[in-house]
Amino acid sequence: MTSAPERVGYREALANREFRALFLGRSLSTAGDYLARAALMIAVYERTESAGLMAVTFGLTMLPDLLGGPLLAGLADRYPRRTVMICSDVGRAMLLLCMAIPGMPLAGLWLLVIATRLLDTPFNGAHTATLSVALTGESFVTATSMNLQVAHLGYALGYGLSGVMVGWLGISGVLVLNAATFLGSAALIRFGVRLRPATAAETDASPWLASLRSAVVFVARHRRLRVLILFTLLIAIAPIGVTLAVPYAAQFGVDVAAAGVLMAANCTGIVVGLWAYTRWVRPASRSRLMAPLMVLTSLPFVAFVLQPGVWAGAALFAVSGAALCFWIPLGAEYTRSAPDSQRGQLAGLLFTFMRVSQGITVVLFGVLAESFAPSSVITGTGLAGLVLCALLLAAWRAATSSTRSESIRSEQPA
Repeated sequence: MTSAPERVGYREALANREFRALFLGRSLSTAGDYLARAALMIAVYERTESAGLMAVTFGLTMLPDLLGGPLLAGLADRYPRRTVMICSDVGRAMLLLCMAIPGMPLAGLWLLVIATRLLDTPFNGAHTATLSVALTGESFVTATSMNLQVAHLGYALGYGLSGVMVGWLGISGVLVLNAATFLGSAALIRFGVRLRPATAAETDASPWLASLRSAVVFVARHRRLRVLILFTLLIAIAPIGVTLAVPYAAQFGVDVAAAGVLMAANCTGIVVGLWAYTRWVRPASRSRLMAPLMVLTSLPFVAFVLQPGVWAGAALFAVSGAALCFWIPLGAEYTRSAPDSQRGQLAGLLFTFMRVSQGITVVLFGVLAESFAPSSVITGTGLAGLVLCALLLAAWRAATSSTRSESIRSEQPA
């Protein structure tokens, strides 16, 4: 009888030299990246005084995921992953320096934004795949949680400090600073991460579309992976607090500045939830907590039928965000279940599905809020989320029981 795995803390995970380099590099570039995104939107608005063009600029930071995820994530399998990460970081730094050139035409700025975001995909695929090799077991789960916390802290700090930093350094200065963070990340990876050979040798690798098709078929044939990808649909409804913050605040006739409280609440809840989950939840307890946490991602939204106001609404958004920690072990299992030769490609598929589903739900929330009260849209989203929870939990139980049965049959003597 094997003993249950022990929880691994932050200190133990950071004791790994490769993870320290990957984590510090990711932390450095993430904060700078969100700061630069906000600076670009400010720059476009100052130049055009058009909220629509500012929104287009923000949308262009997400659009490349649709193509980059499926087509470029495979680079993390075709070439040495350390090399892919370094080239992606250096490439993004060079593109940001081009954006920083004063007087850059708007069309040129948009093209550079698209090119920069396209390089996110191979980096993310190589980063995730390298982590899964450098760290094993509970250390990888802890590392996944830490990276998610950094992403959301970077979001909060980057957007929160953008106005101050732009006023201090100017638009070009902020973009140069972001370029420096990518170069710093590249240096940390170069000297802190081992150079490993490509997992899919270039001479044996399938053509681009064939490689993508192979990854899609692999997921389609593995029931657990199919269900794990579908779990991201529940994550996709989480940004409703950010999407409808301004109209919800306006519904109560309060200052629009109060919308900032609602926007920050969900992100704060996510960070606190990830920290608490990693700090206190033992591996043996995760399966028991999965269903309650999933329900808590949507149940607080149902309470908006009572029109709770700004501060109570912010508390509900925070609770929903904190419950998203249910994804930590599931995301780690998805990565570890993928064969190393396709891990970068499969990580890219997951990232693409998550970002595209989030983009669709954000648009849907906005359209519905044009015809219905924001509180009603949030309530309806909560009810839909509870139905989705029930379907996902049923699918997950069926997938895990099926896998367990197959494992038992394979262990029986012929």
